[in-house]
Amino acid sequence: MIIGRIVQRRGGGRTGVAPPDRTVFLLFALYACWGSAIPAMKLMVDSVPPLGGAALIFLLGGVVLAVVARGRPRPTRVQVRHLAVAGVLLLVGGQGLATVALTAVTASLGAILAAAIPLWVVLLSGLIGTRVPVASRVRLVAGFGGIVVVVLTAPGSAIGGAPWAVAAFCVAPILWAAGSLLMANVAGTVDRVVASAVQLLAGGTVLLLVALSLGEFAPIRWSDVSWASAGAVVFLLVFDSLVGFMLYTRLLESAPASLVSTYAYVTPLVGAAIGATVFGESLWAGAFIGGALVLGAVALELRGR
Repeated sequence: MIIGRIVQRRGGGRTGVAPPDRTVFLLFALYACWGSAIPAMKLMVDSVPPLGGAALIFLLGGVVLAVVARGRPRPTRVQVRHLAVAGVLLLVGGQGLATVALTAVTASLGAILAAAIPLWVVLLSGLIGTRVPVASRVRLVAGFGGIVVVVLTAPGSAIGGAPWAVAAFCVAPILWAAGSLLMANVAGTVDRVVASAVQLLAGGTVLLLVALSLGEFAPIRWSDVSWASAGAVVFLLVFDSLVGFMLYTRLLESAPASLVSTYAYVTPLVGAAIGATVFGESLWAGAFIGGALVLGAVALELRGR
């Protein structure tokens, strides 16, 4: 659903610099689109089967981007395989698992746990041989310490009496980070639109097969879908995926990467705020303390690159 975060900065450099006021507007629009993703996912799974709903969004988004990508440079077969595997890790292991977990945990808790994705990218990079500076190691300890604080202090109302969902939301960022690393290491230049289309179609297809095997497309599972959940599906497709992707792409072409990367620690704040204000979810002291550690570590790590 969050297509822009799937695609790494490959395939073309900047084509121009946007005026400061326009850049700020685009950046805040991106914050709004992606910051509302987890709350929208929470609203979707209220009455829509989680994997089936996610599969429909990814496949529809992939079809739209495939049409847009007509005439653009095509990736090689090897690149397509890498993109497809990355798409499965990102959208099935990462996004799909998080969507299922949101049937139990609050959107606020999910937003905070998802904020650790950049930290997992650094950790996994170190495990595959990339040198991790001492400063980054300190930030990793602080960030993951924050996750521990959030999880251990979360009240029953935040985890819905389902520890499995908290565990799933802790595993999902790891798989998302693995997919991101795989995407970053695709050989050669890949057009962003083409890459996103391949990943969405690959991930959406696997999710569709899993949803079918679990009976999520049985008519009875869709007989009581609320208008609110249906609206959330449309929102995730249009604003979180397609509009968010266009905003992200435009910003990468016209603004410093350090500025664009601020979405990584601003959007979790937006998600937690929406969960607390719109859904009436309670935020606890550990969420503020642990969240501050996580977001602070992410912010410092991104600034240090």
